[in-house]
Amino acid sequence: MDLSGVHVPLVTPFDDNGVVDTKSISHITEVMIANGISGIVAAGTTGEAYALNFEERQTVIDTIVKQVHGRVPVLAGVGGMSTKEAIKQAQLALELKCDGLMVAAPAYVLPTSTELATHISVVLDAAQLPTVLYDYPARTGVPFDQQTLDLLADNAFVVGIKEASGDLTRIPMLNERFAGRIEIVCGADADSPTFFNAGATSWIGGMANALPKAHFGILNESTRAEAHAAVLPLLEHIESGRYIAKTKALMGLLGVPCASTRGPLAVLEPAGVETLRSLVAQAGEWVPSLV
Repeated sequence: MDLSGVHVPLVTPFDDNGVVDTKSISHITEVMIANGISGIVAAGTTGEAYALNFEERQTVIDTIVKQVHGRVPVLAGVGGMSTKEAIKQAQLALELKCDGLMVAAPAYVLPTSTELATHISVVLDAAQLPTVLYDYPARTGVPFDQQTLDLLADNAFVVGIKEASGDLTRIPMLNERFAGRIEIVCGADADSPTFFNAGATSWIGGMANALPKAHFGILNESTRAEAHAAVLPLLEHIESGRYIAKTKALMGLLGVPCASTRGPLAVLEPAGVETLRSLVAQAGEWVPSLV
């Protein structure tokens, strides 16, 4: 699987009654493709997958896959808190004809390195799809540490790792120890140039829902410094807290309304929206309208 480029973990829009809005999902998918997105992650963290029941997860993924219609790869997020649940999610992705998976450690469980590797191996064997591991210990409680990766690196279905640990010292370790076996995928926003300067060519970024031009600008060596400087205050502000609410509100400012969130998350308040508006103005041409 070619992981190069910018892949977006698509937000999940909800209607005024809190119901998954499939019409808006299809529209946002088209907006992303029109803005050059290289691939889509369906039912990921930015898509509030943790707040979806199984039927809603199926609806979200199915809507995206059908709308994409093979134009870009679609990965399905897998974040089950038990191996049984994660297998069910992975097999759903296979049934819905996704191109691959993005699999996180089971949150709250705190498995050992060996337990985590076994969990991942069993889940991958159940679907047998190309898989990006999702390293985000701030959310899951455990990292994909070196011992875990040693046990997974030669699994034929493991193609990459979205590195969202915040520990930039892992990049040299991953490059040196797992070169040619596990591709590093940028999972950072404000610190993204560090990944690309180290040779990474892939980015799975939630803010790409609102900032595809800036993401591609940062990925491109010739415009990296300019694009990053322009949007850094915006990236840092969104990363500082309320990531999903801010990203959805920002999309609305740029022409794609989808502000509703699902509890416990709350919609961004008007003052927060005005802060985003000011930061958009500062970023200039790197944050154009999405439509």
